[in-house]
Amino acid sequence: MLTYIYGSPRSPSKMSTSNELSLLTTSISILDRSNYLVWESQMKAWLRSKGLLQITIRNEKKFPQVPDTESTTIKQANWKAQMEWDNKDDQAYGSILLHVNLSVAVLVASSATAMAAWVALRAAFAQTGPSAVFTKFKNAISQKISMANPALNIMAMNENFQCLMAASVSIPEIVQAMILLNAMLKEYDGIAQTTLQTQEQSKLTFNLGVGNHHILLNPFGNAM
Repeated sequence: MLTYIYGSPRSPSKMSTSNELSLLTTSISILDRSNYLVWESQMKAWLRSKGLLQITIRNEKKFPQVPDTESTTIKQANWKAQMEWDNKDDQAYGSILLHVNLSVAVLVASSATAMAAWVALRAAFAQTGPSAVFTKFKNAISQKISMANPALNIMAMNENFQCLMAASVSIPEIVQAMILLNAMLKEYDGIAQTTLQTQEQSKLTFNLGVGNHHILLNPFGNAM
């Protein structure tokens, strides 16, 4: 039997549970015009885990109206199918909007679907060239680890490294570790020296999560 799908009013979807929203908040960066490649990778993983990726990146459907001659049963079945698709699209669109800043949100404010928003963002930010790559590199090596917000500083540095990797510019783990150690204030030179003296070269990575330092998660250990 040929089944028609006809247009229905877009209905607001129920957002994820509080636990899912918390996971979404902590696992995906906020898109701020400078970190698109990292954001895209994280958002794709999230959408895929929720079964929403295909509806976002390639499956924008245009449903015909059901002819008046069709039975009420078919009309109701197609209305239900349309509503299910709309709700999934709303979930995907909502996930995207929750993770872009205000200046980026303006670019997708008029998008009617998640796919339209995705295409708009990709067109605006996906292109990378030598200038953009150099900016990421410069931001990474010039980042300083402050006393006030060391975790945020380290996250910013790590995001620049991830953007470089997404642009096929690979910086060896040990070099990332050296850049991180060099970014620490002089007051914490002892941590850098201890790390370099106690860790094998092969284990020096940006995470520096070996030994007792766990610098990425607790940058200054007991020194603060």
